[in-house]
Amino acid sequence: SAEVIQSRLNEQEGREEYYVHYVGFNRRLDEWVDKNRLALTKTLKEAVQKSADQFLGELGEPERKITRNQKRKHDEINHTYAEMDPTTAALEKEHEAITKVKYVDKIHIGHFEIDAWYFSPFPEDYGKQPKLWICEFCLKYMKFERSYRLHLGQCQWRQPPGREIYRKGNISVYEVDGKDHKIYCQNLCLLAKLFLDHKTLYFDVEPFVFYLLTEVDRHGAHIVGYFSKVPPRGVTRGSPVPTVGSPEKPLSDLGKLSYRSYWSWVLLEILRDFRGTLSIKDL
Repeated sequence: SAEVIQSRLNEQEGREEYYVHYVGFNRRLDEWVDKNRLALTKTLKEAVQKSADQFLGELGEPERKITRNQKRKHDEINHTYAEMDPTTAALEKEHEAITKVKYVDKIHIGHFEIDAWYFSPFPEDYGKQPKLWICEFCLKYMKFERSYRLHLGQCQWRQPPGREIYRKGNISVYEVDGKDHKIYCQNLCLLAKLFLDHKTLYFDVEPFVFYLLTEVDRHGAHIVGYFSKVPPRGVTRGSPVPTVGSPEKPLSDLGKLSYRSYWSWVLLEILRDFRGTLSIKDL
């Protein structure tokens, strides 16, 4: 079953669409659908007005018995407020309310058309477009294909700004300072937010340094992924600093699954090969 959350007129496709959430599934699967795909149990007006609190109440039926493993899997793909302190829970609910509807449904970047997963705070005129066209080199975003095609003929960029700090074969890593390339880094964060539910870095990029992994061919350096960090105090930007850290928090649901899977594998490898007595502290 699915819940209808909102409706809109898609001017790019020339049709009325409805934003639906599939009950019991992660929000990344929410999508805009044509009216013909709906089998309604109530009027569209009633469905669109149904509150998120009612939906959360339906998930929390006290009579339903689940195993510990089922609960863990459910918690990994759904937000649970019981384990949070009141302030965190309030902020989490506010975040869900603000980002409930994913207006940008698809992006076209390079040779790829990609379905977006989550809401991203693009400026108003762009943030309500069903599809955005993005230059894969300078990351400028556009509302119309004709603007995108015109831009491709004029754009001189063929790699990220900043400096190349690593190369092996056709793989290169670029270091980009948010202070020196503010617009580029903001566009990078807006793009990333389409695929990360809890990313909070959008516009205040100046304190951060971004590291971009790219795949290079005769056309240029194509972005594959990136991470960002704040340089330690008293350290010149660009200087290598050995530090012990952890994943960025909060972990996404898929990030948490990957993190647990990796460390479970590491611990099992140790236990398999170890001979003797081993404590939790030793691990």
